[in-house]
Amino acid sequence: MNGWLKAALVGIEGSVPMPADGEIGALMATVAAQGDDSAQGFCRVAGILAACRLAALSLPPPVVPPTAAAADAQALADDHPACAALASAFAEGPLRLQYEACLRLAAANVHLPAALLPAALQAGQRQQILRAALLPQLGARGQWLAACNPDWRYAASSGESAPDANDEEQQWQQGSIEQRAQYFRALRRRDPAAANVLLQAQLGELAVKERAALVELLAIGLQADDAALLESLLKDRSREVRYIAARLLALLPDATHARRLRLWTAALVTSRRGMLGRSWQCEAPAAVDPDWAGAAIESTRPQHETLGERAWWLYQLVRQVPLAWWCEHTGMRAAELLAWGARSDWAEALQRGWRERVGAADPEWIEAMLASNAPIFRHGMSDLLALLPMAQRERHWPRSLAELQKVGLLGPIIGACAPGETLSAGYSAALLPSLHALLEGDALRQDYALRAVLLELATLLHPDSLPALRLPPRRGDETPALAECLTDFQRIVAVRRALHDSLARSTRSTELR
Repeated sequence: MNGWLKAALVGIEGSVPMPADGEIGALMATVAAQGDDSAQGFCRVAGILAACRLAALSLPPPVVPPTAAAADAQALADDHPACAALASAFAEGPLRLQYEACLRLAAANVHLPAALLPAALQAGQRQQILRAALLPQLGARGQWLAACNPDWRYAASSGESAPDANDEEQQWQQGSIEQRAQYFRALRRRDPAAANVLLQAQLGELAVKERAALVELLAIGLQADDAALLESLLKDRSREVRYIAARLLALLPDATHARRLRLWTAALVTSRRGMLGRSWQCEAPAAVDPDWAGAAIESTRPQHETLGERAWWLYQLVRQVPLAWWCEHTGMRAAELLAWGARSDWAEALQRGWRERVGAADPEWIEAMLASNAPIFRHGMSDLLALLPMAQRERHWPRSLAELQKVGLLGPIIGACAPGETLSAGYSAALLPSLHALLEGDALRQDYALRAVLLELATLLHPDSLPALRLPPRRGDETPALAECLTDFQRIVAVRRALHDSLARSTRSTELR
């Protein structure tokens, strides 16, 4: 609050503040000096100031133009054959098409043309998942442009100018969360020890969200030397960070945390010999272990939790223990363990813990869960399938759209494909006859959900199958909604064909040069 407003609020005693200089200030001083009443002098001066402000022209503060953008030798020319397809992808989507466009640009080692940068930055603002693929394709001009718009700051540095794409240290110091994660991921791949030192030095300055994201990247090249850092993170103030650190430590067999987990769980999973051979039993902990506090195991059950108290403790142990331990400890295979767990008094705790622990490194467990009838595995089928390589996923899928729809697998197929992934060439070719039948038939007229699936399929078919995709002529009696769906389908297919054709030519031209 300035002195002028403060005087008006609390009262006038003595001299009157003069919020102006020059001729106006001199006039105000003369008027204020007339008479002995300070309040009256203040009001007169206020009247002068108000009249002057009404008569004056207020100029906006001077605008400092940003430094000109650096030239980008890798940017596509605005008249490149791929530009029309890129413009359609970023203006109209969908997300998978935009992601594929970024991957095609990366494969051709080129950046987005200048004219398309605003649309691409806007797409990245709407879809956070797109940013990892988009950021490397913006180039220096894209980062410069992002710094000029607060809505696009995710793609620019936090300083006045975007960090140099080749200056990795500046990218870490000044970049957005996505840029810092990108740099840290690359550093973990080439020098894990240096990445750990970098992270440890800044842990106290990072927000919880960024701290958790970076700690999760320690899974890249995880090794025994990471144990010390991860052990310290078991005391982090964030529950999420503590849990991520505990899961990673459990994968390091010689880590103190991993040894404690094995001891705790082995005491609960025991065997005995009978007339029919050895049998295994599982019990839940009977009481809280004081050491759990340092192992990311919560002793207090949340109010909304469906598990009982002892089952809650067991579940937290199971979700940390690597699945390989169960096979080694019991001698049972994954499918046998799932069947054994289903018969246990603690089935829900075991199944939830195993489901949370399973990852891409556990293909036998994934296959066993997919074959199980337990609801927890059936309901999460698309997430389980996403952990398998594409060739293994496709073994679980019928090879026609009609059969996929009948068994309810159309949705899981789409959910199992991450942005940037496509179906294999063989599976895509196998789907084409049923896709042609769908486009030529009447099923799309009333099935609104199927129309959405159709557009997703347009982005998931393997590029090699696109030339064989036959688009039937319109019959002329389509509803407006169906006509719009078919138009979008044709547009997506045409854009994908153009991207793969024109950017493939760019790649060949670059190689020839």
